[in-house]
Amino acid sequence: MLAACRNIWIKLGLAALIAAGAAAASAVPAKAADTFELYTTYVNLSAPPGETITYSVEAINRGDSTQVFPIRVETTASNWEYKITSGGRTVNEIAVKPDDSETFNVQIEVPLEVNKGEYRFTVVAGDLARLPLVINVTEQGTYASEWTAEQANMEGYADDTFTFSTELHNRTAEEQTYALSAAVQPGWDARFMVSGDSVRSVTVEPNAQKTISVQIIPPQSVEAGTYQIPIAATNNATQAETTLEVVITGTYGIDLTTADERLNARVKAGGERKIDLVIKNTGTAKLEDVSLSSNSPVEWEVTFEPSKITSIEPGETATVQATIKSSEKALAGDYEVDITARSAQKSDTIALRVAVQSSTLWGWIGILIVIAVAGGVYYLYRKYGRR
Repeated sequence: MLAACRNIWIKLGLAALIAAGAAAASAVPAKAADTFELYTTYVNLSAPPGETITYSVEAINRGDSTQVFPIRVETTASNWEYKITSGGRTVNEIAVKPDDSETFNVQIEVPLEVNKGEYRFTVVAGDLARLPLVINVTEQGTYASEWTAEQANMEGYADDTFTFSTELHNRTAEEQTYALSAAVQPGWDARFMVSGDSVRSVTVEPNAQKTISVQIIPPQSVEAGTYQIPIAATNNATQAETTLEVVITGTYGIDLTTADERLNARVKAGGERKIDLVIKNTGTAKLEDVSLSSNSPVEWEVTFEPSKITSIEPGETATVQATIKSSEKALAGDYEVDITARSAQKSDTIALRVAVQSSTLWGWIGILIVIAVAGGVYYLYRKYGRR
């Protein structure tokens, strides 16, 4: 009987010891979990493919003993890379003193080749705490190159230079050097500009982009219409293409001549000659603010009436009267007077050959001088010739 009671008491004691031990064992992690925390301000962020997100994470220990724990990132996403650093060095394990905190960085790199959507990660501090994070990838990723234009369509006249602002994106993991080309029609010209310099190739760092200005210059004789200009950036590993569009709405043309189409005139020294000029708009776009100017010999004067024409419609003409006044000191001979009709878009110049004739007064003076000289000679001969 005593032996049986003793066995019962022994079993009860052992059970109590086991329960106490279990309670003590379970109390330690529960206490640590209650007094330890991982914290960051922003737990849900958005990013495009290829971008690196850096979280500043604070490990807070509110307990009464130092906590040492391994640190890692868990995720089911594939091909994502992360790095845990502090003070510029990679960290695998962290120790936090009682009533203190330590800060470390978690860098997560969004892959270039990734689907658009939501991806979940968890920062794990041993068995002490877990910090869930969410990254929203904002666009479909590609492991390739891409060339985009801020505005791929431009409209203007044949004399215009069309300048497109473009971005060449290298969405690969390696530096790429691209050869640049444009498929333009005969007579057209395409130029690639980087920082004001004309280039035929560019180098772009991994997951970076470069701004390229593309200048398209049409021939002056181009007809109105819509023109496609494919451009490409290529190398042996990757390529990017896009198409620019130029819409030619018209052409500029101006023709200057005289009313009788003669480019010569006569004028006496110091005299004036009026010449009717005809300005014709030979293009398909309106000419605006047409002015006239001249380049004439020294001390000559050239005036125009009117001196400026507000506009000339396509196919129409305008008449201007030019007054050419020669210098009084001009000698007999041929002189050139250049006259230019100029608009904001186009200009034309003609060269007039102006023949200066000697004044009649000077002719009579010459005759009188000859007569006076002859009379003087005759007088001297009569007076002294027979002695």
